[in-house]
Amino acid sequence: MENGAIVFSVCAGYQILGHEFVNDLGQREPGLGLLDVVSVRGEGARCVGDVLGDIDPRLGLPPLTGFENHQGVTHLGPTARPFARVRFGNGNGTGDGTEGAYNDTVFGTYMHGPVLARNPQIADLLLKLALDVNALPPTDDRWYEALRNERIAAAQQPA
Repeated sequence: MENGAIVFSVCAGYQILGHEFVNDLGQREPGLGLLDVVSVRGEGARCVGDVLGDIDPRLGLPPLTGFENHQGVTHLGPTARPFARVRFGNGNGTGDGTEGAYNDTVFGTYMHGPVLARNPQIADLLLKLALDVNALPPTDDRWYEALRNERIAAAQQPA
């Protein structure tokens, strides 16, 4: 982005980052155009549940664990990169296995609130981008690795 801003947005915020989205009244609304995505309202059941996916390898992050609760369907345009490829869950709801999108320092995802707590390496990436550094001081990561492992195991259990 021109001003060097870091954007990480979840669910409806993710949809607003795109070119357009459909509001709760079924009307098309212009988005911010920060990501090459278009979001529409899905016709089927809501996508609700744990998600496990592989984050784009270019970002150098471990698997994504999160929780989705949305009825949106987000289609990626040619300049948007999928944030992750889902192993379990629905992600963008298109059936193509994508979850979220990113471009440069703008990230969008359908993973809700605990996404940064479940994936502290994403938070670290955002901090590195914001501080324009390559590394952060080491931390004791045993507690969040235990949480991540527990959520990944839960996502792999049959419903």
